[in-house]
Amino acid sequence: MRVPFSDLQVFFELAGAMVQTRAMLKEYSAYRSLPRQYRGSACFTIAIIFLAILCAPAIAAAGETPPPGPLTLGYLLRAARADNPEIRAVDEKYQAMRQRPSQEGTLPDPSVGVRYHNEQFGRITFGSSDFSYLEFSAEQEVPFPGKLGLKESIASREAERERAMRDSMILSVLARVVLAYTDLSVADRSTAILDESADVLDTVIKQTAQAYSVGTAVQQDILRATLERDALRERIAMLALQRTTAEAEIDALLNRQATEVLAKSAWIDKVSILEPLDSLTRRLEAQAPELRAAEEDVLKTSDALLLAKRGYLPDFTAMGAYADKNGLYAEWEVGLRVTVPLYFWRKQRPAIAEAEYNRRAAEHARQNSRVTLESRLRQAHAMAETSMRLINLYSENLIPEASLTLKSARASYSVGKVDFLTTLNAFNALFEYRMRYTEQIGQYRRAVAEIGPLVGEPPPELDQGASP
Repeated sequence: MRVPFSDLQVFFELAGAMVQTRAMLKEYSAYRSLPRQYRGSACFTIAIIFLAILCAPAIAAAGETPPPGPLTLGYLLRAARADNPEIRAVDEKYQAMRQRPSQEGTLPDPSVGVRYHNEQFGRITFGSSDFSYLEFSAEQEVPFPGKLGLKESIASREAERERAMRDSMILSVLARVVLAYTDLSVADRSTAILDESADVLDTVIKQTAQAYSVGTAVQQDILRATLERDALRERIAMLALQRTTAEAEIDALLNRQATEVLAKSAWIDKVSILEPLDSLTRRLEAQAPELRAAEEDVLKTSDALLLAKRGYLPDFTAMGAYADKNGLYAEWEVGLRVTVPLYFWRKQRPAIAEAEYNRRAAEHARQNSRVTLESRLRQAHAMAETSMRLINLYSENLIPEASLTLKSARASYSVGKVDFLTTLNAFNALFEYRMRYTEQIGQYRRAVAEIGPLVGEPPPELDQGASP
């Protein structure tokens, strides 16, 4: 059984509170054992600790401080879950919708009244005339049995739909955090590869310059290597722009002021195992938030159709009154008023037709949501499968072979067995394969991040640590 991530968060918070409470009890036991003259300062210290424990959740909710070291995905996901304005907005809207069912399922407010009846204009005849009285009355409107229950059910369906849309928004925001973090980490990793490649190319340039000084190389080789190094610098500048764009996206998702540059990301070479498409499709049908919202729409419109059909049934109003004649005989009365659906061909009948059309539209919308989500899932899964095959190809074949080729070319060039162009081509091949390998890891993680909201699951946090 899969436990929702929000429930896990509550569980860990409660566990932390229990540990803190146990520590406080130990402190109190130590306090009781102190001599009386030292209890005052100890009590003050314990009070400060207690207040700090109480205020810690509020301080943590206000914003989590980034941990030292590389920037991790886990920190960004927690910060977005706590501070993202879109998540807060949909959560507040859901909380508002939860207040409606009880309102819709409650009887209308009763009305009470007071009335005085006099016999003539010249004087007050209260108590002297049988026809003068002071009357107190009350009325209560009572809809036909079942109508209030259907209204409450419709409001409950609307609240559940809003809950599903809230969950969808949370998963969407978290997926966008993963996408932005992936762009950031790919930019950081690619920049590191470019820096390493520039260092290798600097070594090659020095080696070529030495060969040129003894007449075994031509000046064109040095110029070609210098041009390649400048091309690497150009790509570093483009990656800096990509990183700035990813930072801006992360700042917006975390509701964070861009006052400082984000730390370098933690790059992980290994990727998660891709689940089979059939398994993901079953989970999509079972727990996709958009499908849950569409299902609630169907149930809501079905209840609305039943309510419209009950429009032919009358509503009631119960009445009661008491008349005081000041010494004369008191009077009381009760009554019942019934509404008559007299204009049913212009009101109730079109209302039923409208509800029926809405129910059919909701069913079609549910089917459209299902096929659309399944199509998006297949596309994302195919993209992830393709990236996984390329990742394996680069890591197991192309990069090791290109590394050996460059090593052999540099050794042969140093003794004059191959020309400089062969060495440069081997260098470019290894460099491009490493860059493509990094990009395919990013593509794989983007595809997996898109799968998460489709199947109703939060994105997994990447394992911490750096690649070797």
